[in-house]
Amino acid sequence: MADEHYAEEQANEIEILQSIYPTELTQHSSNSFTIAILVDEEDVRHCTLNLTIEYTPKYPDEAPHFTIDLVDSPAETIDKLDAHLSPEDLQSLLEQTQAICEESLGMAMVFSMATHLKEIAAQRLVEITKELKRKEDARIQQEIEKEQEKFIGTLVTRQVFLEWRDRFDKEMAQKSEKDKDVASKRGPKVEGKLTGRQLFEQNKELASSDSKFFADDDVSVDARSYQSVA
Repeated sequence: MADEHYAEEQANEIEILQSIYPTELTQHSSNSFTIAILVDEEDVRHCTLNLTIEYTPKYPDEAPHFTIDLVDSPAETIDKLDAHLSPEDLQSLLEQTQAICEESLGMAMVFSMATHLKEIAAQRLVEITKELKRKEDARIQQEIEKEQEKFIGTLVTRQVFLEWRDRFDKEMAQKSEKDKDVASKRGPKVEGKLTGRQLFEQNKELASSDSKFFADDDVSVDARSYQSVA
């Protein structure tokens, strides 16, 4: 009688599950079936988890046997930014689903197992995706900083500045000495336009430059002897 009671409960649960998962549930025998659970969280890589259930004789008073398998493309074909569940992740999902079974003993539990499995798998994929994005952003930032270094000069420290100032002072002193040498070779510098007196004093030949125009009978005139007439 007890066995018939468990068998009836198991058959009723399968019937309900078939209505919930009309295309996802595949029945293998009267006490065994697989539910394909699509994990389609937004902004993460989608995947399918096959939850295969095998009822024990006293289910639901004892937990069923079950396995979780990942239906996905091989890891080597997955883009570096596409998160995928590792074998360690699957083991963690298995253990967490087992905990759901322990909490649900005495009740039909497969729907709770499937629902919880989808939720924790999606959560894990979100975590992996965020971590991959963080690493990718860090890699890109490092490349940007390397490129920027090509356009950045030497970092100016106090020591670097003092060395530069010493070189600058020496260069300016050398330039000043060269300017003095050039100036001494050119002679004294005369500022502005020279007056007639300055030209006369600098060139004594001007004093006799007009003498060639004087005749022997020319008379020298002293302007001071003339007085202006009022």
